Amino acid sequence: MVLLEAKNVAKSYGGLKVLTDLNFHVNSGEIVGVIGPNGAGKTTFMNLVSCLSPITSGTITYKGIRLNDKKPHEIAKLGIARTFQVVKPFGGLSVLENVMVGAFYGKRNLKSKAEARDAAEEAISIVGLLDVKDKDPRILPLAKRKKLEVARALAMKPDLLLLDEVMAGLSMKELEDITEEILKLKQKGITMLVIEHVMKAIMKISDRILVLHLGQKIFEGTPKEVVEEPAVIQAYLGAKFAEKGK
Repeated sequence: MVLLEAKNVAKSYGGLKVLTDLNFHVNSGEIVGVIGPNGAGKTTFMNLVSCLSPITSGTITYKGIRLNDKKPHEIAKLGIARTFQVVKPFGGLSVLENVMVGAFYGKRNLKSKAEARDAAEEAISIVGLLDVKDKDPRILPLAKRKKLEVARALAMKPDLLLLDEVMAGLSMKELEDITEEILKLKQKGITMLVIEHVMKAIMKISDRILVLHLGQKIFEGTPKEVVEEPAVIQAYLGAKFAEKGK
């Protein structure tokens, strides 16, 4: 079943075209990776899906519902949650309280702090942060702050989880840890759209990969197909390396 679909999506800022004629879909239960050099339009696309930025033209639908005119809080209620590339926990709140904020804005329409606390503790347990739930998140190392971002999104009980570079800046051990956690989320039935620059990790977790370059889709396929595609090699390494791969 198609969960998310983009048809002829474009985004411009004045005369600057950031995305052009993007057609793409995500099936229920998939992990779909989104890769491309810096400036390719990856985060812009995620901002359009989460309605943080308006679409210039085209249509994005989720479960058949048109998202173009929705607000971010309405998207959350539909079952879409996301993390952000720059980790910014709410100051003055504990780890648990940060995640409770996410729980209140999710699709479950929680009415009490007790309900939100239960949802937050469940999410924190999934990502392994129970031992620091009462701490100020600003003192945590980067890997745990990244996990906090994921926990806050999970507390919203999403069907579609958008992950924007949750692996950036992590050590090899931390990468292995968060990769395994992402695969466990898939087993729980959560569909994911994942932006990532860490190629080893994105190749391991993805069922399919969308490759963007200069605001356009240049390739879409399995991880194996992506690493063998000359257009992808050229976008990352240049024409000389693409010619060698033929």
